[in-house]
Amino acid sequence: MASKQATPQPKDLPVDEKYDHYDFPTSAPTPQFGHPGYTTPEQDAQVFQLRKQLEDAGCKDRLDTLTLLRFLRARKFNVEASKTMYAPPST
Repeated sequence: MASKQATPQPKDLPVDEKYDHYDFPTSAPTPQFGHPGYTTPEQDAQVFQLRKQLEDAGCKDRLDTLTLLRFLRARKFNVEASKTMYAPPST
């Protein structure tokens, strides 16, 4: 019997007042895990962890939650891989 994943329920996007200033809806239009408004507590923690690591590395631009979620989804919520993708190491 094939298992069906439950449809996620929308929730408020955890925001950082320093970076998140949105004048548009912050929930994805369709319910999808890992998208704005449909994240788990672990994914929310990974957003804040990535933001902290990028700040410590000297990044100052585009550290809003929606942008960081895009990078995390692209790397299956692997913080180190997302950090490298966002700010590749200097050569």
